[in-house]
Amino acid sequence: MTKKKLNHGLAYLIIMILFTTIFFSFNMKTANAATGNDYPIVFVYGFFGWGKEDMPDYNYWGGKNDILKDLTDKGFTVMSATIGAVSSDWDRACELYYYIKGGTVDYGAAHSAENGHARYGKTFPGIYPQWDGTSKIHLIGHSMGGNTIRLLVELLKNGDKNEQNYYASHQSEGISPLFEGGKSWVESITTLATPLNGATFANYVVKNLQAEGIVMLAGAALGSNITKMTLDLKLDQWGLKRSKDESLVDFIIDAENSNAWKSNDNALADLTTDGVKKLNDMTTTYSDIYYFSYNGNASIRNPFSGYYLPNKIDLTTSTLSSIIIGRYKQNNELPNGDKAWWKNDTTVSVISAQYPFGEAHKAYDGIMEKGIWMVNATMENWSHRDFIAGGTRQSYSNVLNLYVKIATNLKNLQK
Repeated sequence: MTKKKLNHGLAYLIIMILFTTIFFSFNMKTANAATGNDYPIVFVYGFFGWGKEDMPDYNYWGGKNDILKDLTDKGFTVMSATIGAVSSDWDRACELYYYIKGGTVDYGAAHSAENGHARYGKTFPGIYPQWDGTSKIHLIGHSMGGNTIRLLVELLKNGDKNEQNYYASHQSEGISPLFEGGKSWVESITTLATPLNGATFANYVVKNLQAEGIVMLAGAALGSNITKMTLDLKLDQWGLKRSKDESLVDFIIDAENSNAWKSNDNALADLTTDGVKKLNDMTTTYSDIYYFSYNGNASIRNPFSGYYLPNKIDLTTSTLSSIIIGRYKQNNELPNGDKAWWKNDTTVSVISAQYPFGEAHKAYDGIMEKGIWMVNATMENWSHRDFIAGGTRQSYSNVLNLYVKIATNLKNLQK
């Protein structure tokens, strides 16, 4: 009898050990799966953006504060790119590829010949040279930066037929790896206040102000800080260099006669509703990529006229731009009609910053899906510049909390 009890006890002990081993093994696997990913987050600025070397005392990402440093201090791996300030999405996407991967920028033989600028640009050491299909990245773009990263992904995925056709008959000239396609190197795209369907203010500038309007458009996006900038606009492919003592405004006006503004290969053309429609026609969502968008509203409806006005008046160009956007009319040629575009963040219409028209989307509910735009609810009282802590409506702590939330979300995505 005692022997049987011992045997039963021994059997029970063995079963418990096996169960415990399996249980902890399962939990360890679950815990490892729950760790998400360790891909770095690459930040891409928008129109008239700048790097630390351009304006060391005032950050694009944070203003007098430093969002990237604060994220790093919290344990996130973040990087930022320095690319053309007023270049086209195409040229910026090419620069972004080489800025991350390393090498001499190749804008493409066919593209450069068509637009009349140099084929090659600067040489970069690469901030993440191991970038490939295993060592992927997350991309975050503010304003125009969101469209730049969308185009980059399209080129990585499918390359470019024009460049491939040119190479087929000019093989001695080579082709950039970017234009070959076949690269699933991006885990997620996050856009912040991006004109995913274009900016009606850019329409207004192109129609009424032409190249000089870049100053006004930049002022709307960045406020009074534009007057403090010492940056080179990085238009080397066009042969444009800002002299040491030349003001930024004078440089832009002097550059008006450049082919950069005579062609459509520039930021101004790409930011219009027609310009972004061309981008949307050539891009799509992919089933292996997560897509997130954030949009803000800093305008209020006038109950008498129905027009939208900025909800806060300040002495910056953004007040004027918000007023223009809030009543902009284009003979109801805009998708959903003119009035649908009046509500804005002082620079971009709310309707434009949610998702590209015609692409799969849903209101973000915490359940993450690939291949579909997960649209976060409109953030009320957030201006275009608030998303980079350069506005006056949100405290820095609020902005940083948003970025911590975004970075945490991205880090938790399953590979």
